[in-house]
Amino acid sequence: MAADRLIVPYGCASWRDGWIEVGRDGRARCTVPHVVIDRAANAPLRMQDGQYAIPLPARGSPDEELRQIEDDALARADPWSRPQAAFLRRYFAHVRRIVEDDAGALTERLGTLRDLFDHRAFVFAAPRALPRAFLAAEGGMIRCDCVFWTGGGALAVEVEGRTAPRSGRSGELARLAAAGVAVIRCPPDAEIASLGLPPLFERFTDGVSIPSGPFKARGIEAYAEPQISSSST
Repeated sequence: MAADRLIVPYGCASWRDGWIEVGRDGRARCTVPHVVIDRAANAPLRMQDGQYAIPLPARGSPDEELRQIEDDALARADPWSRPQAAFLRRYFAHVRRIVEDDAGALTERLGTLRDLFDHRAFVFAAPRALPRAFLAAEGGMIRCDCVFWTGGGALAVEVEGRTAPRSGRSGELARLAAAGVAVIRCPPDAEIASLGLPPLFERFTDGVSIPSGPFKARGIEAYAEPQISSSST
């Protein structure tokens, strides 16, 4: 696998060797849902960056498309962990609230394009949540409750509140930290803003001049309706 490319599988209950293989051409391939991170870009993985495993996403408003992403994330989370699902719901509510609270400034940012672009699509500039993602550490791949790629590295959220934490979990978290992964613990029912996440999670619209939709290849194809749609198949 190229040193500047990181494959992050997600939505899996456990790890199986062979899910990531290196072909004769030297390129790594993954047989389960995953994203490919370009480390050299030093850019966060945002919702607008594509790489979704959602079949034939329906075109719709920003609210409808964000709901598809949220539903997909919840479907790939641990079905036996209510705290994990609750964390994801709070995260998407957090993203919506930031854009709603900043609606006036975001609309003003669009300037003469405000009648063409929907300011609500700025939600897709938020970091993308990868539930039940696997990251490499000493001893093998470790499953995380939720992973974000911030641009500078991986951030793993450990959702607390289970009645019986997995045996050896403290050791796994220590191995992740030793591998350079930032580990954030999320107490039960904690609000996203209280977790001490990087500024990106509060100011993800900074530097984004035009909103971009999620269901496409990585790029800056603009979100607009009805002339241009962010959804493509």
